[in-house]
Amino acid sequence: MKCRMCGFEFDENKLENRGCVACGKHSNCNQVHCPRCGFGNHPELDEEFEFINKLKEKLRNRKKSTN
Repeated sequence: MKCRMCGFEFDENKLENRGCVACGKHSNCNQVHCPRCGFGNHPELDEEFEFINKLKEKLRNRKKSTN
């Protein structure tokens, strides 16, 4: 997984404490906190962010080709 805040790449399956220890939702917490910055990443949003990034890249390329 790549942290959306700091860009650090890590294996979320190797984290000892993958969820938030302070939120009170220990068993139902679906966030994976980055070991570097602590940002809570949502695994289910990875596909959406990937789609948005691809769309932004296509728009950039289209803008460059029209100039």
